[in-house]
Amino acid sequence: MQLFKVDVTALEPPEPMTVILTSLAQLTTKQCLLISHRRQPYPLYEKLLQTGWKYHCIVHDDNNISLYIYRLNDHDDFQCHLENNSFT
Repeated sequence: MQLFKVDVTALEPPEPMTVILTSLAQLTTKQCLLISHRRQPYPLYEKLLQTGWKYHCIVHDDNNISLYIYRLNDHDDFQCHLENNSFT
């Protein structure tokens, strides 16, 4: 699974959601977006689930999260890569 990184930590709302959605539109099968963010984007989560995406969030501290977003069909591949720490 190929990993693409996006850092939205310096952006003010609504820019992070715009950047994330624009980046997702460019992803194909077997690709995953890793987002560095200051907080969990709860409004985004509902949009993702409604449109065939899955996500996995890791909270590092109050102002630092890593958010992985990938296609629902790629869930098994994502889990395998996450468990093996083998993103390319």
